[in-house]
Amino acid sequence: MSRVTRLRGNAAAALVGTIVGGLLGLATQGGTMPTPSNQPQPEKSAPRAGSQTPRSGPAALLAWSVGGLPPAAEQAVERVPGTIEATSVYAGLDWIESSRSPDGSVLDAPPQGMSIPFEMAVIEPREYAQLVPPGERDLVLSLERGEVLIPETEARLRGAGEGLKLRLESHSARVSGVISDASTNGYEALMRPPIPKDWARADRFVLAVVRNCSQRKVRRALEPVLDPGRAVRIRCGREQPFLRYGDSVLPQLLIKDTFGEFAARPSSSTMGAIEVDPVWRTANIKTARLPALSSGDVTCHRAIFPQLRGALRDLASEGLSYLIDREDFAGCYAPRFIERDPEGRLSHHSWGIAFDVNRSENTPGAKANQDARLVEIMREWGFTWGGGWLYPDGMHFEWLRWAP
Repeated sequence: MSRVTRLRGNAAAALVGTIVGGLLGLATQGGTMPTPSNQPQPEKSAPRAGSQTPRSGPAALLAWSVGGLPPAAEQAVERVPGTIEATSVYAGLDWIESSRSPDGSVLDAPPQGMSIPFEMAVIEPREYAQLVPPGERDLVLSLERGEVLIPETEARLRGAGEGLKLRLESHSARVSGVISDASTNGYEALMRPPIPKDWARADRFVLAVVRNCSQRKVRRALEPVLDPGRAVRIRCGREQPFLRYGDSVLPQLLIKDTFGEFAARPSSSTMGAIEVDPVWRTANIKTARLPALSSGDVTCHRAIFPQLRGALRDLASEGLSYLIDREDFAGCYAPRFIERDPEGRLSHHSWGIAFDVNRSENTPGAKANQDARLVEIMREWGFTWGGGWLYPDGMHFEWLRWAP
């Protein structure tokens, strides 16, 4: 299978959207995804929930909630004064069974019984077109059923762009064009409705173009359509490089481009687990002894060991190694779906780039309990922390960028 062992040191560079010209255009900047602050509150650098960020022109807005927003969310956002356009986007996981170049030659041929995970978004072209640069709007507006648009990074992964033929688990599709990574918001493909029937789950989120960005007003507008106590994340403008569901971590697109792409299949013996192509696993997943992290072996992607060791050295040099309970390490490489839900998307543990520490005091969904000094050192070494996520996962640290 071609390209599955590729490792790119600079491919995690994320494109940052900014509002320019016309109604709304997305310009991009080079560089890595923004590094969170040095205290264990990942949202510290973002405006407060009730703030209104001054802007000289229209801005992009994102609203999402764990498990997806209800159908009425789009209309609720549209009723907020200053909203120009709102649209619902549906994120889901499909699988590439094979692909062919425009001339018919085989590009992807996964091992028997396996497919390549492929994160897609279903959009309404007329509405979504307002959220991309003017030069790419015609490609979005002309998107037909049976076609997909892919980002530049995906075209590089696949080895072809326009005219590429994809046989997906849900349907077959032809690539009608290639647009920027920022314009797909990090998804590997955009398609128009309907949502594929074979998708076990599609998470709805809302994007909007607004004249001014008042998170307080948007939050209040959404409250009547949400279940009581349901948390919602609202982003404005350039708070994050990509406006997408679950936006606190890198998109699967960039994870694959940085750490390699594998084929896999759901495990037949373990609920919520996947079986990864052994060729990719052998080339990329390694086991080492890291006594400061675990009393046993640690198995991760080979590329993250240097900065993981660096973080542990800094903890030791500052006399803080005791902040990690070696007996309470919960693993790194664990090929599985998020929360072992086979209807969801893949955990980044599947690439061996996330690790869990102090598990017993950090139950997912509960208030996180990690020392701020541990979080700070891990961030300095390029690992983001799950303690401030919309659904907190306090034990979880995950690769975000290469350390200096």
